[in-house]
Amino acid sequence: MPDSVVTAPAGVDEPQLKQLIMTIRDLPAMPHVASKVLELSSDPDTSASLLQQVIADDQAMTARILKIANSAMYACSRRIKTLSEAIVMLGFNSIRSLVVTSAARNLYSSGGARMGLKERLLWEHSIGSAFACRLLIAERHPALMEEAFLAGLMHDIGKLVLNLQLPDRFEEIVQIVYNESRDFDATERELLGFDHAQVGALLVNKWKLSPVLEEVIGLHHTRDQLGAGHPLLLYLDLANQICHKCGIGFQERSDLALCESDAGRAIGLSDAEVGTLTAQLQHTLEVEMEVFI
Repeated sequence: MPDSVVTAPAGVDEPQLKQLIMTIRDLPAMPHVASKVLELSSDPDTSASLLQQVIADDQAMTARILKIANSAMYACSRRIKTLSEAIVMLGFNSIRSLVVTSAARNLYSSGGARMGLKERLLWEHSIGSAFACRLLIAERHPALMEEAFLAGLMHDIGKLVLNLQLPDRFEEIVQIVYNESRDFDATERELLGFDHAQVGALLVNKWKLSPVLEEVIGLHHTRDQLGAGHPLLLYLDLANQICHKCGIGFQERSDLALCESDAGRAIGLSDAEVGTLTAQLQHTLEVEMEVFI
């Protein structure tokens, strides 16, 4: 299936973005097994045994799925020992999340190299946002839990693309953000003419994930899009802010008033809920982060 045609958003430096689209084609594509699993898991006629057969061809992915399936995130009543148990107990949607997590994780150590500090901070922020998004949405929209997890996981994948494809420019952006306490997206647009949200949406499109994820990731720094029409975007925005407040990743903004933010007000988050969610997130990361590294 050919890649979809993606045009530059309004106000974006189209020649530079087109050039980046070309370089994105050189990035590792969604691994074949992962791509096949996503295709099968969206087919209502797929059997658990067929899904197991396909995943079992990738031993590293199988090991990672079992490791995460036994983490506190899923809180299963008993230990999951086999792939077939994982598929039956977690369901197709959760297996889809774990497969995308495995594929995304591989990008952070491209070529088999170990993660450097920069890559680890990017990955920790992604995992933190995924957990936060899942925790936030669990009681309000449980049917969206896995999609919320993927939104958090993939929302900053564009930063990784920039780090891989434009390492010198991205290092310059990181230094400005870190030293001057500036926003990533504004700094990227100033230096590059586009930002990581737009690049991330392109990669999600390339990996043929859902159009909803592509839209949410592309808009996650577009403040005027926050509203009832984009519920997932609200939770992603708030999850991102929680991670910034807790210092998970490059940026720490302990002064953020989460309940007073646009997303916090739209969701109706209370101070007590913020305290509980923040404590849950920090505990989960302390206990589970090494599972995902």
